[in-house]
Amino acid sequence: MPEITWPWPHHELAVKVMLGPLHLDVRLRLHAPWTVIFGPSGSGKSSILQAACGLIPEATVDFRRRTSPSPKLATEDLTSGAVFGAVISNASLTQLPMHRRSLAYAPQHAALFPHLSAGDNVRFPSQVCETPPKDSALIDEVLELFRLHSLMNRMPAQLSGGERRRVALARAFAVPNARLMLLDEPFTGLDRALRDELLPKMHAWLTARKIPVLSVTHDVDEALLLNSEVIRLEEGRVIAQGPAREVLAAERERLLQTLTEQK
Repeated sequence: MPEITWPWPHHELAVKVMLGPLHLDVRLRLHAPWTVIFGPSGSGKSSILQAACGLIPEATVDFRRRTSPSPKLATEDLTSGAVFGAVISNASLTQLPMHRRSLAYAPQHAALFPHLSAGDNVRFPSQVCETPPKDSALIDEVLELFRLHSLMNRMPAQLSGGERRRVALARAFAVPNARLMLLDEPFTGLDRALRDELLPKMHAWLTARKIPVLSVTHDVDEALLLNSEVIRLEEGRVIAQGPAREVLAAERERLLQTLTEQK
């Protein structure tokens, strides 16, 4: 999956907070269409996404979105890598409530509304947003993307873990006018074959709509499949950032060696 990198950071996020024994202190500059936060359990990965949403009140957060004022610049000059002197707006999201940040968020646990069917869970963002979509095109697209048409009328208690995960992802993808997608361990509960099928489709769908992604994983294979930008986190600090093949070079070699031995 070739990546086109923004010539400026599309989002910048700084977070400082004490979380028990963990002192999380990071400053992220997001240039790529898909950026993965990679690190061991307990390193603060999920907390970064929660802080971006305003869900950690005690955290000191500086969250900004940078955009081009020209739609033509955003599409054409992105590809060429040139900005041609355009002024880039720099809007602070820090003081905005979550519903005004134009974020779509799929937490690590599906967190479906138990009293709503799978279909109504997916429709929920469109029903509560300030400017509801005029038609159901977005809903239909995400239901097709995550293969959920046959599950529309089932309640969450009637779904398997993998099905609940797909509904949760579809609900995030169904957020109208999202400007940044936040995905926390998005493929938890999905078998590898289904993940490998969904991942390129999700990537293509988001790329076509110019929605950048910040996701969390501890799965080397996932980050490499995405060919993403990787931010490596350890003990609440960023220790490396760059292309997945560079930041995860040692893990990639071990993975290739394991696959070779299995043959």
